[in-house]
Amino acid sequence: MGAVKFKTSGKHVPLIPLNGDNEFIFEDLELVFLPGQLDRIALAWNNWQTIEQISEREGRREIEILLALIHLADKEKIERPLAFIPKRI
Repeated sequence: MGAVKFKTSGKHVPLIPLNGDNEFIFEDLELVFLPGQLDRIALAWNNWQTIEQISEREGRREIEILLALIHLADKEKIERPLAFIPKRI
């Protein structure tokens, strides 16, 4: 049985056994962004454009834009709130 390694920023690298019970998600999405594309997405979001508007301009699916915004929020690259999630102390 093989394992899939995922790139993580933490010390723990999850090893998930490959079997028929595991479900992979987002395998049909393009999660690589061209140079400057994430910057444009962040700028558009900070200028109050909607996910739909950004999706149309960038030629990407709305879910790909949403995932990019989650990534940008995690990296603190956007100023406009994506969602309010209180930080644990």
